[in-house]
Amino acid sequence: MVYKIDKYIVKAFVPSFIVCMFAICGIYIVVDAIQKIDDFIEMGAKAFTMASHYYGLMLPVFISQLFPAITLISVSLVLVRFTKNNEILAMQVAGINLYRIMLPIFIVSVLLSFLAVLNQELLIPKLAEGLEKVEQTTFEDKEQNNILVEDEENRMLFRVWSLNTVEGTFKVAYIIGKYENGKKEFTIRAERGKWTDDSNWLLFNVVKHNYDRDGNWVAPAVQMDNLLLKTTLSPAQLSKVDINASLKSFKELKELRKKEPENDRYSVMYHTRVAYPLTNFILLFLGIPVVLGFERMSKNIFLRVGISVLICCAFFVLAYVCANLGNMGILQPVLAAWLPVVVFGCLGLILFDGMRI
Repeated sequence: MVYKIDKYIVKAFVPSFIVCMFAICGIYIVVDAIQKIDDFIEMGAKAFTMASHYYGLMLPVFISQLFPAITLISVSLVLVRFTKNNEILAMQVAGINLYRIMLPIFIVSVLLSFLAVLNQELLIPKLAEGLEKVEQTTFEDKEQNNILVEDEENRMLFRVWSLNTVEGTFKVAYIIGKYENGKKEFTIRAERGKWTDDSNWLLFNVVKHNYDRDGNWVAPAVQMDNLLLKTTLSPAQLSKVDINASLKSFKELKELRKKEPENDRYSVMYHTRVAYPLTNFILLFLGIPVVLGFERMSKNIFLRVGISVLICCAFFVLAYVCANLGNMGILQPVLAAWLPVVVFGCLGLILFDGMRI
């Protein structure tokens, strides 16, 4: 009988997951399309074809980003149905406790998490270059933002916040120069820059820090009104397709982290990628007790579903804040990636253990 119940639960959960996946991704696509409506109008007759191509490429990315939320909402809806039909009570009367009832859901979640990892590591990296090309050629203006490009010949790394490819200018750049041994030679922060006729960047309002060959800062910092920087990176080369690091595989992230150890963003993304598969189970540990295990909290089960969704949002808000603090160097990358997992994981285990069985 127990195995028949397991089969029944799985048959209820899988269709709910599929419906939630397409419904939530559909809402995501509609919201994104509304934001890009002006671009689509300018395309005219090609708009539908381009939109289909773009969102076909984006669908695996949406699924990867929203997977934990999709799982939590689909499980919540299944439990709502079971509770309204008194099926949970019937299973408990038959001698099956809540932990055992939830076991097939967790097993299926493990399998789905494995598929989500394959999606992130195998499918998305293959689509990344095509997706970036579509975004840069279709939806981006003459100004491009948040560019990270390496000048390998001169051993310099450029981070440009706003680049105007038509005028050959940028606003706010952070440049790291390196010795042959990979240690920092200098860092430059410029408020703006202009591409000159002799193929160099003229930087304005510059602050430069120098370092010795061991990577130690050499005082003092140098402030200059302007500085001529020789580099092979023209505005066109700066604006070339640069695949978003979040679309890269774990192996590629590891190589980026090794190549640029000073870049905290890559370290944060690396550790976040390790911790992310646990997010699915943490949200289940948080959501299931709220929906199912604490009837005395509220008789309105849909209110409890809403609370579980709010908990999900709180997790992602904390994860977003920690990631940004890690990118700015305020938090250690390991702490930035794992703090939301540890905090909400502990809370989830306490709530799950406290359910009425």
